[in-house]
Amino acid sequence: MTMTPLHMVEHGHDLGAVGLVLSAHTLGMFAFSPLSGWLSDRFGRVPTIFLGTAVLGVASLMAAFAPPDGGLVLVTALFLLGLGWSFGFVAGSAMLSENLEIHERTRVQGVADALIWSSAAAAALGSGLIMAAVGYTPLGILAAAAVIIPVIVLRSHHAATARATDEARAAEAVVDVPPP
Repeated sequence: MTMTPLHMVEHGHDLGAVGLVLSAHTLGMFAFSPLSGWLSDRFGRVPTIFLGTAVLGVASLMAAFAPPDGGLVLVTALFLLGLGWSFGFVAGSAMLSENLEIHERTRVQGVADALIWSSAAAAALGSGLIMAAVGYTPLGILAAAAVIIPVIVLRSHHAATARATDEARAAEAVVDVPPP
């Protein structure tokens, strides 16, 4: 997101076009947060985070391969980038806060937000270095590839949790069987 305006200006776009693309991104981030919350409540936190990471990956590839004139592809890509962020951020925040006592929530959420936004600032700086070194398209491809890491971690954690739950249920079923 932070390098898209530079990419657009390099390809001759005016500030109006840049503003439209960033407005679409902001719309995706915030306007659909009620949808993000509903999905998180309806289908679960982890599936919503998986959906968000998939949307982020698709958006990164769309942006990377958008034609130089950008057009509708770039607007859509940045909208989806914001929407994917919203799915992950809302579901992740809900997952974090639902397991805390009321008196802990504000402090822990504040620390989490500070870490998230500090990471975002570092990523923005890093993306500038990457774009300067290899360009916008490789940056987008790298961003899409980076989505794989949290998906693998989440998937393995989710599978391990499900396996442990199944094993616990199986053990309970064995204990509950009356002797012959």
